[in-house]
Amino acid sequence: MAQTTRELITLQVGHYANFVGTHWWNLQEASFMYGTSADTGINHDFLFREGITSQRQETYTPRLLCIDVKGSLCSLSSRGSLYSPPHPEPSTSEAAWDGPVDLIQQLPEVKNEYLMDLEQEDARFYRAADEDKDICIDEVPEAPFALTQKIYDLTKSVSVWSDFLRPHLHPSSIYLLNDTSFKTGRATSNSDEGIWGFPSGSAFFQRDEVEEEVSDRIRLMAESCNSLQGFQVLSNVHDGMGGVCYGVLQHLADEYGSKDSITFATTPSHLAPITLQARTLMQANILQSYTELIKLSSVFIPLNLRKHCWDFQASCVTFPNLVLLENNAYIASSVLAAFIDTASLVYRSRVSPMSLSCVVDFLTPARRNVVGGSLALPLGLSSNQGMLEWLRQGYKPQLVSLSAGCNFTVEPISELLIIRGISPSRLTRADTKLPPGVHYNSASQLYSDFLQECRIPPSERMVTSVSDPLKLSPPFPSIISGSFTEDGFANSFGNVAAAGIIKSAPSEAGLHQSGGMTPLLHDLLTVAEKLDISKVPALLEEGFDKDGWSGVVEDLRTITLNYSLNNVDIDSSDDS
Repeated sequence: MAQTTRELITLQVGHYANFVGTHWWNLQEASFMYGTSADTGINHDFLFREGITSQRQETYTPRLLCIDVKGSLCSLSSRGSLYSPPHPEPSTSEAAWDGPVDLIQQLPEVKNEYLMDLEQEDARFYRAADEDKDICIDEVPEAPFALTQKIYDLTKSVSVWSDFLRPHLHPSSIYLLNDTSFKTGRATSNSDEGIWGFPSGSAFFQRDEVEEEVSDRIRLMAESCNSLQGFQVLSNVHDGMGGVCYGVLQHLADEYGSKDSITFATTPSHLAPITLQARTLMQANILQSYTELIKLSSVFIPLNLRKHCWDFQASCVTFPNLVLLENNAYIASSVLAAFIDTASLVYRSRVSPMSLSCVVDFLTPARRNVVGGSLALPLGLSSNQGMLEWLRQGYKPQLVSLSAGCNFTVEPISELLIIRGISPSRLTRADTKLPPGVHYNSASQLYSDFLQECRIPPSERMVTSVSDPLKLSPPFPSIISGSFTEDGFANSFGNVAAAGIIKSAPSEAGLHQSGGMTPLLHDLLTVAEKLDISKVPALLEEGFDKDGWSGVVEDLRTITLNYSLNNVDIDSSDDS
């Protein structure tokens, strides 16, 4: 019986969330396999949809809604370019009268080197498609022409997420909050001028024209699905976009209450508020966003490279073989995207994917829906080793927490582990001796048996795998350091990647339910209880009030109590 594809809709709310999302969609498109003979373990139909343009060209675009603010796109049109052919240059000869004509043109946004190469590639592809259109539809090129294999340094040339967006988007995929009085700042800005509050975002979403437009776009995507199973939500939590996301999740709860949602709460590591007022406003945004989004999400995953979600001076996590610039949104967001791309394979693999509802049930015992995320990139396996040999020698994937430093090894309850990039030929060496009747067909089978034999907690664990590695083609930044082959395995014979270009890498991601989430929630509660709204004018200006904040604190206390191993300690804080 053919497997039914159960679609998911992705919502990205906020500028930094769109940075992460852009890397993620780039990674997905890089993993496309063109041609009938290609073998892939990923079912892209879960997140992409087919369409057709007015020129009768077939399209394959993300089932996606990006919410951002006016001025956040630079050279990209809010309707994209896929369904809208380029307009010819205006000319005075087109005027409807014979009198003098003044032609006023706005200078186009300057495009970086990558976007210019991408534009040329698209032009070549569509020109080739047009030339073949009258011959035979089957002769249209199966895959876009490959970008020139060169190293792009976009570290300084990326200011907005559309500066490195590879896939074409559907015309209804981008919705901009268009209000000239609206305060906002780009993800790469450290200025205090762009900070706005959760209540302002929530109130903005409640405007009739905003809520109606967002709900209509979600409804159109939902109606195009044959078997919608739920939503993936990426959202800012440090600014007013947390309030916008709160409105979106409320809408999902009202209109799609039977569908599950998994929320990735993204906090930029480059945040550096200058004034005390700005810092307090950001902290209040994070506190209320966490509280409200946890209540409305089936699974809530905090993502932050810093070891504390509210301490903007906290140190960042480190990876053994990654070089990160935590103050650069383009670089830092790529790591979070690599995690999401790998972790989401659990419900978008081609063979036996878990349904989103099963993922939710497995990770949320006793109504605990705050889940930690971790990533190992690259995996660390040597090019001449089998995976079983590597594990038996005492090595293992070095998973690094991406959830504000939460230690997922503390009181583990359940976890999902996703391994990618290990083909069946790399599981064991030819001379490896296995017990009679034992044969490994996948990395998940091997790794699951190994962890069970070693009795490594938790007992509630599921391991899944796909052979497809993480494709690191441009515009993904070159962040892997050390001696590695071009396919991301540790070098053993001097076969270092040419010119330092690592095209792909094996990786592992983890989703963890554990007592390690308790310190994060307890710290948030402590900060929330100490915050006196009435003494911070910036909070009052943004719509925070004392009674409303008391409700936030009480809700956060309830959430924290559900995770606490010592409820008395938290209860007593209310009496002091």
